[in-house]
Amino acid sequence: MTEKILVSSCLLGVPCRWHGGKLHLSSYVKRFMKENPDTELIPVCPEILGGLPCPRPPIKRKNGRAFFTCEDKRDRKQVTLEEVTENLISGSLKALDIARAHNVKLAILCNWSPSCDLKGFTGKLLSENGIEIVNSW
Repeated sequence: MTEKILVSSCLLGVPCRWHGGKLHLSSYVKRFMKENPDTELIPVCPEILGGLPCPRPPIKRKNGRAFFTCEDKRDRKQVTLEEVTENLISGSLKALDIARAHNVKLAILCNWSPSCDLKGFTGKLLSENGIEIVNSW
């Protein structure tokens, strides 16, 4: 039986990040696939699953909640725009449903993402449900 791994879509080069730009395939994912050629990758983007558009303003976490913020990194700590906590929770729950449907035991998630990171909404939820999390970039 092929093992299935949940992977942040952006790490696979899908242009779903806040700025709508495309990342190159993650070197960690490349190496993982080379070492585990029979593994099937299940791509997810919890932010898109939660109904957020792409592109969208960057998101910051603050006191267990999530907010759109500004593009200028220097001002992000001070600038809080529309709250999007419910979107990230919804996307996390959908990612968990997908993981369960595929009997996923491991997830490779985007480091520093407000939703995917081990400290983010999805990373925490998956971890709390017994799925091992690897943060990658």
